[in-house]
Order: sequence, then C-alpha cells, then structure tokens
Amino acid sequence: MEEQYFFNEVQARFHLRKPKANKPTNIYLVCRINGKQVKLSTGVKVYPEHWNEEKQEAYISCRLSELDNRNNTITNEKLTELKASFVEYKYYLCQHPNEMEQGVELLRKFIYKDTMVKKQETENAIHWLRNAIIADKNIGESTRADYIKQIKFFEIFLNETGRCPISFSDINLPLIKGYELYLLNKDVGKGKTTKTTTVGNKVEKIICILKRAEQQGMIDIHESNLDKYKKPRSKEGDSNDIFLTEEEISKIYALELSGKEEQVRDLFVLQCWIGQRFTDTQSINEGIMKDNGNIIEIIQEKTKHKVSVPLLPIAKEILAKYENQFPIFTNQTALNYLTKIGEKAGITRLHTIVEHRGDEVTKKQVPVYKLIKTHTARRSFICNMLLRGFDAHLIMKITGHNDVESFQKYVKLTSNDAANVILENEANQIKSSKKTPITKEIPIANDVPTDIEGILNYVFALDKVNELFKKFAKDNGIETKKYCQNTERLVIVPTQEDRIKFKGMFVQNSDTDFKKTAPICKSWVNLCKENGLTSPRKPTLLWDSSCKLGSYSTGSRLFHIGEKIYGSIDNKCDTDIELTDEFVEMKASEFWKIIEDSESK
Repeated sequence: MEEQYFFNEVQARFHLRKPKANKPTNIYLVCRINGKQVKLSTGVKVYPEHWNEEKQEAYISCRLSELDNRNNTITNEKLTELKASFVEYKYYLCQHPNEMEQGVELLRKFIYKDTMVKKQETENAIHWLRNAIIADKNIGESTRADYIKQIKFFEIFLNETGRCPISFSDINLPLIKGYELYLLNKDVGKGKTTKTTTVGNKVEKIICILKRAEQQGMIDIHESNLDKYKKPRSKEGDSNDIFLTEEEISKIYALELSGKEEQVRDLFVLQCWIGQRFTDTQSINEGIMKDNGNIIEIIQEKTKHKVSVPLLPIAKEILAKYENQFPIFTNQTALNYLTKIGEKAGITRLHTIVEHRGDEVTKKQVPVYKLIKTHTARRSFICNMLLRGFDAHLIMKITGHNDVESFQKYVKLTSNDAANVILENEANQIKSSKKTPITKEIPIANDVPTDIEGILNYVFALDKVNELFKKFAKDNGIETKKYCQNTERLVIVPTQEDRIKFKGMFVQNSDTDFKKTAPICKSWVNLCKENGLTSPRKPTLLWDSSCKLGSYSTGSRLFHIGEKIYGSIDNKCDTDIELTDEFVEMKASEFWKIIEDSESK
C-alpha cells in the first residue's frame, strides 16, 4: 500500500533565531516535510521587539523611527515573497506527488530559486568570504585582520586535503569536523600540536564568518548542521588566564620608564582602571567627557555599543598626562613591552598553567609577568571591581557585556576571594547601617500624634494616585503596572510592548521618563490636577533625640496593608533608635515576607 501524503496541510512559519536578543536577529522559515524539520534562512533580520509573532511580520508604526520602518518594510516584502514561493512549492508537489521524496531539496530551490542554488554550487567560497570581509564596513580593523587570517588557515587546510576550490554547497559539519581534526594533529614546531582551546576557537571563528554568507543566501547554517558544532573539550579549563591585583598594578604604575615603554605601561594601567578592550582604548581620543570630567563616553569598536566609563583617580591622572590624546600603537607593539614591564615591576608570583595538545596534558609553573597580555588589563578591572564588592551587573554596564555567560569568562576569583568579599561587606554593613522594620496599627483615639497623621495622609494619598493611574493606564493602553507615584510628570517601567507603543515619547537616554511635552504626559498631569492630587511626600517617621548628631532616613518602604502601616528606618547613627509607643518593632524576615506576599498578590 502506497503512503498517503496530505501536503496541503503543511504550513510554514517564520521564527527568530534569537527572540530575546537586543539587536537585529535572523528570521528563519521553518516547516516539517517528510517527518523532518526544515529550517531555511530568509536573508533578512528584525529587532525582536519589532516582531509580531501572531501576524508573522515586522511592525510598521508611526511610533517607530523612519529607518526602523524602512528596514521592517524590506523585511515584510521579503517574507511576502517567500510565502508566495512556499505556496508555489506546495502546488508543485500536489501536482507531482512522485517527487515527494525530494521535498526538502525542492523547497530549497523554490525558496532560493534555481539561480541562487547554482550560485551556491559554483561560487568559490573562499574568494567570496575574503571579499565580503574586506568590503564589510561594520567591523573594526583588528577583527577584519583576524578574520582574513582565519580564512587563510582554512584555505591551507582545503589545499592540503585536495578540496580547493570549494563551493558553499560542499561546506557542512563533516567538513568542519575534518578541519578540527586537521588542526588537532598539525605540528606547530618543537614536536608540538595545536592547543585544544586554540583549535576550538579557530573552528568557531570560521563558522562565525560563514554566518555572514548565510545572510546572502549562500549557505544555510542549519541545513549544513554547522549550528550543531561543539568545541572539543579542553582539559585546560580556563585556569591559564590571570588577573593582576591592585597592588601589582600599582607596582607597574610606580616604575620609572620612558619612551614607548612608558606609553605602553600607561595605557595598560589605564585599561586596568576603565575595563575596556585594547582596541577600545584607541577610541579614547574621540571620547566625550561628561559630568565635569568624571565620566568618559566611548563607542566600543567590536560591538559598536556606547558605554559610559567612570574615571577613577589613576585613570584621570593618566588621561591628564596625555591631555586625552594617547599615542596610537598596535596590540603587537604593546605585547613586545608588557612582559619586560611586568618583570621590572617584580610580578614574579608563580602561576600553574595547563596545556592540552592532542592526547597530552602537561602542567608547569611560570612567573605571572610572562602571562601578561593586553587583555589581562580588562580581566583585572573586572576581578578587582568584584573584589571591591561591586555588583556584577553594574560592572557589565561599564565593560559592555550583554550576557552573564561571556562576562563569567573574565571572572578569575577563587572561592576564598569571594568569601572574604562577603565577610568584608557584611562587616561594613553592620558598622555603617542598622535597619529597623516597624509596624503600627492605625489608632482609633482622637489624640493621634502629628507624625502618625502625616503617615496616614501619605499612605492614603498613595491609594488615590494608584487608583487614578490604574484607570489612566487602561484608557491609554499602558501595559506596565510599575510606575512612579508622581503627579507632576509621568514615569513608568515600560514593558516591551510599551517601549514599542510609546517610542519617541521618552526623554533622551531614558526609557522610563516621558517628555513633558508628550501628549500622554500632559494628559496625566492634567488628570491629576482635575482630581486635586499632588505627589505624595514621604513623611519623617520619627525623631529620636539621641540622633541629633547623626542622621537617619526613612527606608524606601512605607505602605499599608488593610489596617496596618509598615515602614523601615535606615539608621546611620552610632546609637540605636529607641522607638516610641506608637511603633512596634518586628523581625526583618517577617517584614520582607509581608512585602513578598503582598507583591505576589
């Protein structure tokens, strides 16, 4: 009995490659044919926040910029074209059911058209990739040079194995695994083979370069199974990377040097205190000074991200020395000096490094100065800031890391380091601040103290503003429930939908504060005035005479649940606060449990 095919029921959907990314991501056409999932690149991208999953298209909106709308129009036109091609494909197979077994290959021909398939089969992949990298204006010169070098390594492998010239249709996972094996066994001198970590990095870079060809429809990373590549597991781990302590950095900075050696030293120390890549320090000369010279704003070369970097005292001192105009030199020039500089500074503590080459694993101890590279500075900044107790996500904002995984590669702290940081921070917190959660039942008596009256007025004013905002948000299509209880301006913590809907209405460099001139902000302010509402002012909870020489501030929490008012006091005095009869002390754990339960509802 012949197998039945109900091909009219086959549907194609568009999926985003990285639906949670904060930058444009590739769109794939995905369907299932003959029990196999097929995933083809469309050659177009979209911001995930601009993607309408239900309608399978990019948003076109007056709230988006002209450029965003232009890009999204190009995307939608391409997707419409592909939808039509898919319909043609289904019609063809329905008329030629005997070709159903070749369904996947036929789909590629209909989606990419015969001309593109022929181009994939005839185009010299190496020449195409090299020319594409040279012509790409969106990558930095150091990255371009590295990519050209990686293409050369790959070309040598193809020549030595008799595969050159090669077309894109011949590039797949088995070929890439063959390249990996070639590198693992390649003699690099002194009877040694390439390090396992180096092999994995080289192969991943080639795949990264090939992804550029995918955007032009030259190759499909999914169809060729290149997205399934896994780096060979190295027994080195990441223990070979080092960071310098603040003391060691100070020793380097204290050296009496001159000429190019002094310049390299100064730039390295600057890196240690600003946390940027070597290539990004070359952008210092074009950086914008802000906040009276306490912050410098630069554009990172690799990511094109704009970051604001705080200038700590030594960084300021170095920048002033060169009047913000650093001499330009290459990474290799810096490397030629750094080892000698580290040795002169006496950075001689021993570090155990592990080398994994082929089947052989060796260990040896070397002085740290021999391991100092330009990237050591960026790693040192991250580790030293963590040791100072700064939050990792705060540091990531300065270094320009978008995800924790890539950031973690820089963290070289030991478990003992982490333990000491926690103990030190805890000791400082106990010494400098004492928080006393308090609760008070609303009194019934007529002689209510004035401070309690102030608290009551505050929490009831909050209720009125909250109720008004709920109605306002519903009427104006605001999705978020998080906002600032301010009647003089409109401040929200927007959802993704809010960001899209109200794009262009926020204050520059902010996605929370609406412009005062924005119609929705004016509407909110006028509505509050009509209802006689003013911004609730948080009252002073109490005055304790023992604190006259110190100070304390009310905590960020002051609210009521039912007939109880809850608050907290941040005590910055050297003496304990003695609560008056109006307040009842409670355990901090109970206080935060009440908040947690309230917010969950």
